[in-house]
Amino acid sequence: MEETQKLNIYQKLAKIRKPVEILQKNKAGYGYKYVTEDALLARITGLMDRLGVSLIPQINPGTMTVEPYHYTKTKSTKAGDTYEEHVNEILVHCDMQWVWVNNEDPSDRVVVPWAMVGQQSDASQAFGSGLSYASRYFILKYFNVATSEDDPDNWRSAQKEAEATEDRAIAEGIIATFDSLVRQFVADHPDKTDDVKKFITRFVKSGNYNNIKDPKLASKLLEDFKKTYIKEDK
Repeated sequence: MEETQKLNIYQKLAKIRKPVEILQKNKAGYGYKYVTEDALLARITGLMDRLGVSLIPQINPGTMTVEPYHYTKTKSTKAGDTYEEHVNEILVHCDMQWVWVNNEDPSDRVVVPWAMVGQQSDASQAFGSGLSYASRYFILKYFNVATSEDDPDNWRSAQKEAEATEDRAIAEGIIATFDSLVRQFVADHPDKTDDVKKFITRFVKSGNYNNIKDPKLASKLLEDFKKTYIKEDK
C-alpha cells in the first residue's frame, strides 16, 4: 500500500476510471439495452480494493418521501379494441449523496450530491430498485462511461482518432508560430540559413517541419529554436 498512500482521492479515482471508460450494453429490457450494475461493479471494485477507496451512499435525513402514484395505460384487446388500464404504484424519492473516501486518509473524500427515485407496486421494491438505478447511473456519469451496443474497440478507435485530430490541430498552431519566427530570422540572418536547416533536421529528418503532427515535438522545436537563435540574436 506504500504507493497508494502517495495518491490523493482524485488521483485514485482517475486510476479507477481508466478500465471502465467504455462498456458494452449487456442486457435488454423495458424496450432498450443497458449495462447492468454487476457488469459495472466488476470493473471497478477490484481497483477500489487495491487502491484503498470506498464508495458510501448516504440518504439526506428528512428528504425521503413515499407516496401513491396513480396513472393509466392505454392497452389493446385481442379484438383490437383499446381501453384504459388503471395502475396504482408507490413512488419513493429522496435526496442523497455519494461519498468517495480515501481509506488511507478518511478525511480525504469527494462528496457528490445525487437523488434517488423508485417506482414499484411495493414500497420496499421501489426503494431497492431506485437505489440500484441510482447506483448504476451515478458510477456511469461520475466516470463519464460510454455505453455502446457496438464493439468497445470501435469506440476506442473513434476516441483515438478524435485525440489525434486534436493533437494535429494543436501542433499546426505551434508550427505556424515557428514558421513565422524562422522565416523572419532567416530573412534577418541569411548567413545562418544552412545552420537553421541543420537544426530543424534534428526534429524531422526531411527538414519539412510542416510534417510534425505531435504537439510535444512541435513545442520542443519552437522552444529550442528560441533558446538557440532568438536569445543569440538579442
